[in-house]
Amino acid sequence: MLPKDVLKSYLLEMPGGHIFDLPYDLFASVFPPGEPDTGSRESLRALAEECACDVRVVPQERRIELVKRR
Repeated sequence: MLPKDVLKSYLLEMPGGHIFDLPYDLFASVFPPGEPDTGSRESLRALAEECACDVRVVPQERRIELVKRR
């Protein structure tokens, strides 16, 4: 399990262009109930915005990419 505050700290410190891969199971542990819940996605997008990251869902690989803006 990854605490939300640890994820936020990591995202804030990432250099521009870096990608953090968030597998669906880890996403569900941080933002229950996880994919495909709209509330979970909105919570993730809000956190990503705070950390200057874009969210890309990669359903065929069951993961989400958090991409730090440059």
